[in-house]
Amino acid sequence: MKTYKDHVHTVLQENLKTLTAVNPEQVQQLIKEIQQAKTIQLYGMGRMQLSVRGFAMRLKHMGFDSYVVYDTTTPCIGNGDLLIVHCAVTNVELNVIQLAKKVGARIVLLTAHPENEHGQYADLCVHIPGQIFGINSEIHSVQPMSTLLEQSLFLFTDIITMMLMEQCNISLEKMKNQHTNLEGLSGDFA
Repeated sequence: MKTYKDHVHTVLQENLKTLTAVNPEQVQQLIKEIQQAKTIQLYGMGRMQLSVRGFAMRLKHMGFDSYVVYDTTTPCIGNGDLLIVHCAVTNVELNVIQLAKKVGARIVLLTAHPENEHGQYADLCVHIPGQIFGINSEIHSVQPMSTLLEQSLFLFTDIITMMLMEQCNISLEKMKNQHTNLEGLSGDFA
């Protein structure tokens, strides 16, 4: 039986292998797409949506006009806007991509499968090869189902946040000022 530390090492190594396999040119293209967008809308289903929500929040903290698709405050999407889809393998995601493309939005996929039909509609596919189906083109994981891709997407978008902060000269102080002030922090934490 493996120990906790054995599992920690395995999970970290799988994420390291996945994240270092990402093409740096695609990363820079993603940053450019974000910088040029009027609004940024993000979409993901199930556990993928955890990374979507985290990234939308950080984009908002940096001053980008970002939303999660289907939230009640998300505006219509169109020319000059950007849709970022996490995973992009289901028919539901394909429908969202096609609708956004039809009204002129730019499409970026963060996906293990840029070769699928979804990728045909994308202006940019960032290939993040974490396991989702367990096939040869993916980085194999001992974790269940698409856990590796889910983790890698969360880490990837946090890394993109750090790069945007550096490249757009966005200070941590500015981000803190954009963060909600309704959490009730007091004393030394405020």
